[in-house]
Amino acid sequence: MALVRRCFQCGIEYAAGVSDCVECGIELVDGAPSVEVGPTVQDQLAYELHEWAGESRRILDQLLSAQGIPHTWQGATLVVSEVDEAAVDLAVEEAESTGTPKLDSDGEQLAYEMSGWGADEQTAFSELLGRLAVAHEFDSQGDLVVMAVDEDTVESAIDAFQGAVDDRPELEGLDANSLLTDLFVACDRLRRDARDNSGVENLVGLAPVLGNHRPPFGIDPVLWNSLGERAADLAGMLADGGAEHDDMCSRAAELAEILRQIV
Repeated sequence: MALVRRCFQCGIEYAAGVSDCVECGIELVDGAPSVEVGPTVQDQLAYELHEWAGESRRILDQLLSAQGIPHTWQGATLVVSEVDEAAVDLAVEEAESTGTPKLDSDGEQLAYEMSGWGADEQTAFSELLGRLAVAHEFDSQGDLVVMAVDEDTVESAIDAFQGAVDDRPELEGLDANSLLTDLFVACDRLRRDARDNSGVENLVGLAPVLGNHRPPFGIDPVLWNSLGERAADLAGMLADGGAEHDDMCSRAAELAEILRQIV
C-alpha cells in the first residue's frame, strides 16, 4: 500500500488509515513533505516553537503549505527562508490564535507558582493543558496562569503529571546533539554491515546513555523514549549475536532514518 500520510514534524510516512505519528504523538497530515529552505544557514530563520502544543504546530504547517511557503521542521523548530519572514509571522499569529485557547481577561484567574519545574517540564505540561483545551499562559515571573473555572481540571492534571514526572537525569542540549549524531553514525555503519566492529561498539555503548537520561528541552519525550527503546533492542540483538544479519541491518537502517530527521 502506498504511503500517503506523513508526520510534518519528523517526516516519517504512513499508510492510509493511520491517524497519529507513533514517534511524535501528533496528528498526521496529507501532501508533499516540506522542502529545504535558503541556500545557506545565513539565509534561514528559525522559530523555536517547543512551548506550543503539537496541534498548534500542525495548524501552522498546514497554513504554510496552503500558502506555498517553503519550510522544514527540525523537531519543534520551524525553519524558513528569511525572505518569507513577514508571511510566516502572520501565519504564526493565526496558528497561535486558532490552536490555543485564550485567557479571558475579564474572568477570574488563578496563578500557580512553577518554581522547581524545568523548562522541559513546563513545555510538557503546557502540551497536556493544550490537549485538555485549558486556556493558560506563563507570566513574566514564570507562573502558570489559568482561569478559575478550570481549577479542578488543572489540579487533576498537575497531580497526574507530577506522578509521571521523569526522574532520570537530563542531558545538556549539546551533549544530546552529540549523542544522537554519534548514534546515527553507528547505525549508518550497521545499516551496511551489522558486523562492523566500530558500529557495534559505539551503539552498545551509546544505547544505555540514551535510555538512562530523560529527554532534553526541545526534544519530544515520546520520540526520545522510542529512540532509547529501539537502540536498546538493537544493542541487545548485537550483543546476543543470534539474530539474522539482514534483520539487524534492517533495524539499524530504520533507526538511522529516524535519527537522520533530527540530527
